Amino acid sequence: MSYRKKGVSRLVDALKSETADKAVTAILIILVIAFFSGFTYSLATNRPLSIIYLRGGGMRIFLWDVRMQTHAETIVVFFYYALAAFGLFLYARAVSRPSDPRTTKYMLFFSFLALLLAFLGIYNGLIEKFTQPT
Repeated sequence: MSYRKKGVSRLVDALKSETADKAVTAILIILVIAFFSGFTYSLATNRPLSIIYLRGGGMRIFLWDVRMQTHAETIVVFFYYALAAFGLFLYARAVSRPSDPRTTKYMLFFSFLALLLAFLGIYNGLIEKFTQPT
């Protein structure tokens, strides 16, 4: 067998492994979260704003226009979606593999906490998106 065929067979075996499957799944989840958070708008816009500074000295992350988005808004929404995905992953792991009752209880608690914080953050961002500054 030639060196090229050995290299190709090793690469195929490595891609069929469980570790590679988990890595591809994690990369796909990160790409989907980035897509949902508005990353494509930040890439497609010529010069998007990074953050809004108000006259009174305050800052605003979320713009009050649905057609526009700041870089900071993209990052904040990405982190909230990632927190929600982590909460769902933790919940699924706690329910599917209940080995130790104490560990399962903690996993369920922290999954609920992560989902609650993500929901409150996204809800607050949505409210701030539709509220104009005074």
